Amino acid sequence: MRVREIREESDFRNLQPEWPGLLESSFSNTIFLTWEWVTAWLSAYGQPGDLRLLTARDEQGVLRGIAPLRLDPQRKYGQTVEAYSFIGDGSNDSEYLDCIIASGYENAVMEAFSEHLSRSLGQGTVLMLREVPSTSGNLAWFRKLADPRTVLSRESESPCGTVALPEEWESYLGQLRPRFRTKVRSVLRDLEGRSVVRFGFCTTIQDLERMLPILFDLHKRRWAQDGKPGVFGWQQKRDFYFAVSPLLLNRGWLRFSWLEWNGTIVACQYGFRYGATYLHLQEGYEPACEHRSIGIGLRSWSIRELLREGVREYDFLGGIGRHKTDWNAKAKYSTQILMAKANLKNAVFVRGPQWEESAKESLKAIVPDQMLAMRAERISRLTQIGEEAPTERGGLWRGVAACYFHLRLPALTRPLRDQFQLSISSRFPNLSWTRRREPCARILYYHRVNDQRDPFFPATSTKRFEQEMRFIARHHKVLPLRTVLEHLENGSSEPVLAVTFDDGYQDNFENALPILEGYGLPATIFLTTGSMDSREPLWFERLAYALKHTQKEYVEFEIDIPVRYWLRTEAERLKANGGIFAALRKLGNDERQHWLDCVIRQLGVADVTERKGRMLTWDQARQMSKRGIDFGGHTVTHPFVSKLTREQTCWEISECKQRIEAEVQQPADYFAYPNGREEDYGEWNKELLRKAGYKAALTTLWGLNYRSTDRMELRRGGPWEENPALFAYKLDWYQLVNG
Repeated sequence: MRVREIREESDFRNLQPEWPGLLESSFSNTIFLTWEWVTAWLSAYGQPGDLRLLTARDEQGVLRGIAPLRLDPQRKYGQTVEAYSFIGDGSNDSEYLDCIIASGYENAVMEAFSEHLSRSLGQGTVLMLREVPSTSGNLAWFRKLADPRTVLSRESESPCGTVALPEEWESYLGQLRPRFRTKVRSVLRDLEGRSVVRFGFCTTIQDLERMLPILFDLHKRRWAQDGKPGVFGWQQKRDFYFAVSPLLLNRGWLRFSWLEWNGTIVACQYGFRYGATYLHLQEGYEPACEHRSIGIGLRSWSIRELLREGVREYDFLGGIGRHKTDWNAKAKYSTQILMAKANLKNAVFVRGPQWEESAKESLKAIVPDQMLAMRAERISRLTQIGEEAPTERGGLWRGVAACYFHLRLPALTRPLRDQFQLSISSRFPNLSWTRRREPCARILYYHRVNDQRDPFFPATSTKRFEQEMRFIARHHKVLPLRTVLEHLENGSSEPVLAVTFDDGYQDNFENALPILEGYGLPATIFLTTGSMDSREPLWFERLAYALKHTQKEYVEFEIDIPVRYWLRTEAERLKANGGIFAALRKLGNDERQHWLDCVIRQLGVADVTERKGRMLTWDQARQMSKRGIDFGGHTVTHPFVSKLTREQTCWEISECKQRIEAEVQQPADYFAYPNGREEDYGEWNKELLRKAGYKAALTTLWGLNYRSTDRMELRRGGPWEENPALFAYKLDWYQLVNG
């Protein structure tokens, strides 16, 4: 056998005509070694120059074997080694990796490959051959490389869960434990009996383009339930799925199933049929629908359909656990082999994990249990991907901000910030300075200002509000909102700032007004007039109050999909509040009110006395008007104006304006959209606002305002930072870069 090491992309591509036939004749024939899988994997995860693929040809030049290897540098314990791994290893997508060898040529090919790999080991290359099936005949050849006199080695096994399937669905059900069998039957019967429920498989490229982002999202939300990020936060992972899925679909291998409830995909499972085996790779489901056992329902339906296709093995791939053994999965194993030339550097790399574990066991004998528990908790927290980095980054920025604030740099940087703006781009040079040539304005907005520390009714503390007002009074030019708009039309290039409040809470009078007056700051409050007149809480406060005080363990409703929110802890209640609010946000006004009433009745909390009388009185508003506070409209009942009819919108905005002007005796020329995100208002709302006599309308979209900014879509924002130094630092930074 003649062995050749392929490193060039062009040489690798030349193998395409021979690869499929060789794989089909090999005992290593799995989907993870197909040409489609390998090329898609390399396109997503591979790096230029990392191919180390081996080919073996007989004397006639016929391809008899492939060792699909790549260079995979590893760093551990301060040591970096040049390692060879199988293509596909390292991303947690591939299983059952091995050499591809034509049937009957195993010994000849593996003998030739072994000689080549032995030389590589002698030259210092580390072999990391993972996910090799424990039934592979090639394992014996790999083990022969580990000469104990010259080679360090470590071997371990990892389980995979697999189910041997009979020919009939009822026969399969008979293999399950009685209680779980009853649940499978019940769940599938319930789901298939609902007219709003549909099952299916992706069959077209259009299906894939729609379903892959849904899979990523559902998978992420499913794992967020456990405080983990899932796997699809990694862009390369998403790229790989987009690359490989069409290839597998075209070959008829992809089995990407889904469960749709009332037009919304609530569960999906991603896998492949290869020969008589189904291999299950990923899944995701809507956590709020978990009480309907949609994951069990979709797997039950999928297995039944796969049985009809003639599938005889359902392979769960890596790992084994109750969620697999419930389906009658049994363990089979993959082998992990690590080999390296015997020297001190490689000894640390190969034996390090064993030494580390021994050291931990020794420490456990002498370190107090309480300290070990604290350490374990910290490790658990930090090893959740996505948590450690923000924590460190947050600490860094807090340190930078503290230096900026306490060294009194805001006073020094103000001339620079006011006269120049910094542009940041991806092109070199990344930074560029330009002199400000047009007026701009930032608008801050607040809601409640109090010290109640109630997470169901979040507020800016009086101390924090005072610190922020002190900062902007000293370092920014603060104008009334009406003057800000005049400034944008005719003013200088000097940036200005305005302060606004939404809703009209009584603590704006009691706590915010004295602070504003103390620093000579003007402000505008956007009033929700219906609650001022009735003294009743706003609709979303009724929801928050009911969730805070209910004795129920959970709440359920089905606006479009079946949703259950647990209410056992404060964190769960707050999550339910956000989730229900988001669901109601999508509805028309009448439908929103209907479902709000349904949820509150289910929660069984009727008395909202605690929240009554929390809005400004008209007498307080008149006093504030005399003390330099302006007022604008915020509707009568705080609906989402984009979800109203034209008649409802006209009434909400006109009645609000007329009520304010009649009570306060000052023009209400400005309007703030309730909630104020893109989905909360539309172009037709702007038209009606102009007809009602409003001069401008404010969103809650982040950014600066310029002469060119649509007056019916002015930007507002924070930054909302608990730390006063961060508030100062970010406000100045965003001003400088026009963020």
